[in-house]
Amino acid sequence: MPRLPFPADTEEFSEETRAAMRHILATRTTVPPPSSYLTYAGKAGALLSDLVEHLRFHTSLTAAETELAVCTAVRAADVDYIWAPHVKLGLAAGAREEAFHAIDTLGPLDDLTADEALIIGYGRELLETKQVTDETVNAVIKRWGEKGLLELTAAMGAYTMNAAILRAMNHPAPEGARVLTPRK
Repeated sequence: MPRLPFPADTEEFSEETRAAMRHILATRTTVPPPSSYLTYAGKAGALLSDLVEHLRFHTSLTAAETELAVCTAVRAADVDYIWAPHVKLGLAAGAREEAFHAIDTLGPLDDLTADEALIIGYGRELLETKQVTDETVNAVIKRWGEKGLLELTAAMGAYTMNAAILRAMNHPAPEGARVLTPRK
């Protein structure tokens, strides 16, 4: 059970929280829990929602590439709530099940496309080993440019923050959702 009530535009919440919730409702089709919980910190929730919206839909990356980046970050953070919907979005955008399986199981990248392996490998270095090699950064820049490097990094970072918020709130995945394979 979540540790705090889900915020809403009602009198039981501060005006700052309510204003941030109104912003999210006006600019998104849903009110995702990470951004909504962050409305307890006022405008930060609205800003996070805007950042996530931009990183998911308004970058030079394809939707499939973005969802691979998101899911790589979610795997590193081990938060089930974000995993299922973003795998579904990624598959709908053309990302392959084999890539999500490699992300989920922390499996080898040998049988993936070059782009899949590069996104996942970069994310693993960035978020799992916490040491990104010059070789990997140069490969990402060669493929997506400096802009793409920072867009991948920001997408992974934003979803790492989303995962931290959900963990702090103890927000569970929905019943029956596809969850991450437990780490060994």
